[in-house]
Amino acid sequence: METACEAERFYAQSEAEQIAGLGQLAKAALGRWGLDGADISPVAYRENMTFRVDAGARGCFALRIHQARYRTDDNIRSELAFMQALGERGIRTPYVVPAKDGAFLVIAESKAVPEPRQCDLFEWIDGRPLRAAGETYSGDIEALAWVRPAGFSRPSWDAEGIFGRKALLGDFRKLEGISTEQRALLDRLAERLSTDLESFGKSPDRYGLSHGDFLPENIMVCADGIRMIDFDDCGEGWYLFDFTTALLDMLGEPAFDPCLDAMIAGYREHQPLPDEHLAMLPAFFVARALSYLGWAASRTHLEKAAVIKPVLLGAMEEMAPFYLG
Repeated sequence: METACEAERFYAQSEAEQIAGLGQLAKAALGRWGLDGADISPVAYRENMTFRVDAGARGCFALRIHQARYRTDDNIRSELAFMQALGERGIRTPYVVPAKDGAFLVIAESKAVPEPRQCDLFEWIDGRPLRAAGETYSGDIEALAWVRPAGFSRPSWDAEGIFGRKALLGDFRKLEGISTEQRALLDRLAERLSTDLESFGKSPDRYGLSHGDFLPENIMVCADGIRMIDFDDCGEGWYLFDFTTALLDMLGEPAFDPCLDAMIAGYREHQPLPDEHLAMLPAFFVARALSYLGWAASRTHLEKAAVIKPVLLGAMEEMAPFYLG
């Protein structure tokens, strides 16, 4: 049984040591798919840990080890059901690989990790991300009528879920090492956002089931087309929140306006997008930045958190006069 001390010791280790421990858990989990002895290599460590699995003639896979206590089992099964439904309707997503007993979700344990972890396995996608987060851009969906299965459960990216005190990614109010002025500014932005989002409302033309983490690095450009990956954050939310997720790191760059115009034009080929909705984009950019500050406050064991915190604070200080004004 996990103890608080064991968990504290694990997350106090370097990121490389944490990944090594999760690698041991990965090897234990792979037996459930009959992939004992397959080679693994780390791919990404964010909310979850992803390993590439090379299994020779069996092929290549992506093993996802979920962050402890981040999602319920029903949350994950619902995510996988959503991915499969999208795939059946032409939105290409990775194939979910069932374990030997037919389960899509496996619980694995290792002495190297202080808690049991939820694991799932996907086919490996040979492609490249559309764009890595933070990378400078260098280049010049119809609505789905899907009946959700019984027990479908996903988080809500509403105001509370984005920047509330129990926000899904973490509470920005718990940031350490920021000035009194910065903290006061973030509080003012959150207060204004609450008012604006309540006024905007949640009618079906602007709020519903969406990807939730529409980063360019989650859009894989493959030889046979484009595929979406990483539905771990899918849930109910404002559609424009996905717009700001895709473009936040491009704010202030020359490519920002052309890329935004292209996204708007592409979206309008399939769905109405009134100018009234687009007027809310500044609010959603601030909301997304607040959510990432919450992520940084709750992910102090990750190097990425220390890197993005000052960048986001600087961006907020630049955006605040325009938004609050």
